[in-house]
Amino acid sequence: MKCWAKNVSECCDTQSREHYISKGLFSGKKLNVEGFPFLNGEKKEISKASLTKKCLCSKHNSLLSPFDSESIKFGKALEYAHNLSLKRRNSPDKSFSLHRQIVNAELFSRWVMKTYIGMLDFFPVESAIQVDELANMIFSNKSVRKYVDYKISMNQGDDFQIAETVGVAPLLRDDRIFGLAVDIYGINIHTLFHKAPVATSKLPKIRFCEDPQGLSCLVSLK
Repeated sequence: MKCWAKNVSECCDTQSREHYISKGLFSGKKLNVEGFPFLNGEKKEISKASLTKKCLCSKHNSLLSPFDSESIKFGKALEYAHNLSLKRRNSPDKSFSLHRQIVNAELFSRWVMKTYIGMLDFFPVESAIQVDELANMIFSNKSVRKYVDYKISMNQGDDFQIAETVGVAPLLRDDRIFGLAVDIYGINIHTLFHKAPVATSKLPKIRFCEDPQGLSCLVSLK
């Protein structure tokens, strides 16, 4: 049995496959994929169902579903905000009511962590935090969001286009991986993992503003 959560609790006796990236983030059956070592530098169209690895038992894999759902909710929130922005862009109204989209920071943080674990074999150096430690955080009943430091890497004025694209890359420091850069539906988020809670950690807020009417929609992790 291959299961990175084996030290969290007892595994079941059924092996399962875990998607590298949550399949619900993509509506199509096939994806244009690049960057994986097994592609040898090529870009290929691959079945979404085949982008999996045997790394979890069925019991632990099924417990990850709420985290996958929250990543999908985040993508849908960005789509909603972008479509609202397009609708309002040429409006004659002088101001707009503010729409809010809320994503659960606890669930989303655990999704980032479990995605990170699934990608570790592809990264060139070791993780600064061991898999067992991250696994315990993911399945813990305690809050984990203070162990993840978020930063939106996009600058004001950057071009933003919604598409069902997701990219990940390791964040390195001193020849160790400390976190994951996640590009999800056009928003770039840097996530740094810590062994102890970060008192100054702030959760990201993504603002959609219309010129000159001002703020139109706010997508927040809470």
